[in-house]
Amino acid sequence: MTVGEVRAVRWIDLDEVESPKDDLRLRGHAAGGVLFARGEGIHLATRPDGGCDVFFTCTSGGDRRLGQIFRLTSQPKAGLDQLRLFLESRDPRVMDYADNLTIAPWGHLVVCEDRFGLKTNHLRVVTSAGQVCALARLRMRTELAGACFSPDGRILFVNAYSPGRTFAIEGPWSAFSETPTPA
Repeated sequence: MTVGEVRAVRWIDLDEVESPKDDLRLRGHAAGGVLFARGEGIHLATRPDGGCDVFFTCTSGGDRRLGQIFRLTSQPKAGLDQLRLFLESRDPRVMDYADNLTIAPWGHLVVCEDRFGLKTNHLRVVTSAGQVCALARLRMRTELAGACFSPDGRILFVNAYSPGRTFAIEGPWSAFSETPTPA
C-alpha cells in the first residue's frame, strides 16, 4: 500500500483463535488476510456517529522497515470498514520504529519510538494530515512505551521500559493544538 491509499475491509472468521500452534496469522493469511509487520501499538477512538477509528502501528513495517501507522475506520451504520496506510517512515529522523501510541486531547497522535538499544528515542506528534514533529527525546538506552494522558488532558504519562520509570510531562499543549512544524 502507499500512504493515503484506502482499501475496503472484509473480515475473516477463523477457528482456534487461541492459536496453541502459534499459526493464527499464517492461517489468516492463507484465508485471504493481510500480514502486518510487527504489529504493536493500538488506540481505539469512538465517534459520536457510533463508528470508531483504530490506529495501529507496524513497528518494522514499510519498504525501509522504519515503521508504519495504519488507520482502520469502522462505519457500522453504513456497513463499511476501511483500512488506510496513514504514515510510513522513509527517514529514521522523522520516525524510527513507531510503537505505542495514543490520541492527544487536541486530536493528534502521540507515538512512542521503540528502537531499543539506541541511546535516543523520541515521542512524536503526528497530525491528522500525517505531518510529524518531535515532542520529546529520551537519551537513555531504552524504549518508550505506554503513552497516555491524565483524564483532564493536562499531563502526558510515558514509560521508559528499562529501567522501569514513568515520566509525567506537562504542556503547554496549546503549542501542539495547531499543525506543528514537521521534523
